[in-house]
Amino acid sequence: MHALASSETLSQADLKAFHNEATRVVKSQPSWVTVILLSPEGQQLVNTIQPLGQPLPKAVEVESFQKTVKTYQSTIGNLSQSPLKPGMIGVPVRVPVMQDEKLSYVLTGVINQTAIARVVREQPSIDGEWTRTVVDGEGIVVARTRAPERFVGQRGTPSFLKSIRESEEGLYRETTLEGVPVYIAFRRVDGSPWTVAVTVPATVIEKPVQRAMWLVVGSGLSLLVISGVGAYILSRPISRSITSAALAAEALANGKYPQINPLSIKEVALLGQSLAFAAHLLSQREQERTDHLQRAEAAREEAEAANRVKDEFLAVLSHELRTPLNPILGWSHLLRTGKLDAAKTAVALEAIERNAKLQTQLIEDLLDITRIMRGKLNLTMVPVSLVSVTEAAIATVQLAAEAKSIQIHPALDASTGLVLGDSTRLQQIILNLLTNAVKFTDRGGKVSVQLVRADSQAQLQVSDTGKGIHPDFLPYVFEYFRQEDSTTTRRFGGLGLGLAIVRHLVELHGGTVEADSPGEGKGATFTVKLPLL
Repeated sequence: MHALASSETLSQADLKAFHNEATRVVKSQPSWVTVILLSPEGQQLVNTIQPLGQPLPKAVEVESFQKTVKTYQSTIGNLSQSPLKPGMIGVPVRVPVMQDEKLSYVLTGVINQTAIARVVREQPSIDGEWTRTVVDGEGIVVARTRAPERFVGQRGTPSFLKSIRESEEGLYRETTLEGVPVYIAFRRVDGSPWTVAVTVPATVIEKPVQRAMWLVVGSGLSLLVISGVGAYILSRPISRSITSAALAAEALANGKYPQINPLSIKEVALLGQSLAFAAHLLSQREQERTDHLQRAEAAREEAEAANRVKDEFLAVLSHELRTPLNPILGWSHLLRTGKLDAAKTAVALEAIERNAKLQTQLIEDLLDITRIMRGKLNLTMVPVSLVSVTEAAIATVQLAAEAKSIQIHPALDASTGLVLGDSTRLQQIILNLLTNAVKFTDRGGKVSVQLVRADSQAQLQVSDTGKGIHPDFLPYVFEYFRQEDSTTTRRFGGLGLGLAIVRHLVELHGGTVEADSPGEGKGATFTVKLPLL
């Protein structure tokens, strides 16, 4: 869409050529319904459904159009029906077309509702999951895995609409339109008014609780039965003993020698011991059951956390790998038209080269992580001067730092000495730390690089005045696939692998690496220590 918005045909106001170009783009995108070009006043100028010159209506789904006109930002609209293609419903994605810092057009790509529904259906299901639903900003159902023909295009239940208006995410219990008691978990889609929800039958959630309740009730009934049997057994010897004592007293009154059987309550003692043993055994079984439940819950939480990290990383990976491809494909398409002048051609080639290098770096990071996790990363160990390696790394990031008006202040002690290591991997360590410092430091900031000798070790510190690190995230900063939050990826890019690679490479050289930060917005300091020869 952005490549199409920068088309030369729009800057020349050649609507016929743009209509042809947009039609070709729509044919290459199976999930697109049409491409529409609108004036800032909301009048459709081009619609690939209609031949150029045919009368066209005003903008459909006005809210997202007005938001784009007002904010000059790309906007996702709500589900709407095409007035030119009855029965076809879709979602508008709007991109502003700026010329000379003014809004000239609003470019709209309409995404087929069935394409969104297909994405929802293809997601891996959760155990016990009943249905998945996506609603737009007006609460209209865009996609639903269960009975879509009945619900797509309709509003959700009043309780669901009330919940998503009051909170961006939550969990509550209600009865569905089909009359089934369920639990509904929902969350607002980042950067849009849409909401996704997963519905699970109440029986799936409540069954473990009911099972635990029946276990407690059964244990109580068993204990009651044992007590009743014990009371019956205890009463018999006591009754016999009392009867024997009464007969002996009667014999004595009649002048006869009483035959007295020894009075014993051994049965009572044994019964008490049995009951105590049974109680102890029952308590032991209950403790074992509680321990098993706690271990199972801990394992489930750990698995869910690992699964969330994996899903977040895969989402970041998908986004980061696609991001350089979009401008490459867009500019390549424009170059093939042969209509770009020399200046625009140079801009196009520079954009393609820059994004190709970014793609290459992402793939190199993935390959390094793969080698590290498989234990296949080999080093060529030779005596290396950290001063020269550090200077080479600084020279590599100098251009990126100057582009953001960031000053790099090196303080390298030439008498530090040599370390035993792989010069390429040592430079990769320092380059990753410097690249992070420049990336997370705002324009006009400062990055300091210090290399000194500390006893029998070489100590390298890279400090910046950037965004800093939250204290809660500081212990996880060197872990694989971990980033402080998803907004970090959207704002700064990257896969979150650089520091994990740094830690592993430093450890392979027999050294240590530490991170320190006073807090968010107060910068960060990374310290690498390597043993000297």
